Amino acid sequence: MAQAPIKELFPLLFSSDVEAIVDWATAALGLVESWRAPGEDGSLEHAELHWGTGKVSINVSGRGEHPSGPSSLSLRIDDRAEVDRLHEKAVAAGARITQPLMESPVAYSFTAVDPDGNEWWVNAETGMLESLRADSTPEASSQ
Repeated sequence: MAQAPIKELFPLLFSSDVEAIVDWATAALGLVESWRAPGEDGSLEHAELHWGTGKVSINVSGRGEHPSGPSSLSLRIDDRAEVDRLHEKAVAAGARITQPLMESPVAYSFTAVDPDGNEWWVNAETGMLESLRADSTPEASSQ
């Protein structure tokens, strides 16, 4: 019996200093490094970081290909106390906070920026988006 092909989606970030982005994301936001690959010169060329069931791939940019930053990523964790804890962790790690902790109709959140200018939005959704998603599914619109 043939196994179904793997289907997953995860963002790719490119950086001239993969090690710096990995160090920042693990120290400031608690992502977990799960794999790394050195380049021919021994420097870190590729790493994968996990966040729950999601992951992000950090890759070296070089030879004029794939310029680094900025991109935006969303780290969803629907626990306000955990958002507060991660905010404290990010601040303690010296992360540049571009959006302080705030409540909006969409989420309780903050945004931190890594050394390449990528924005990491940490959020606990309020339920508003789930409601909008449910109302706009193909099944809902055909009723």
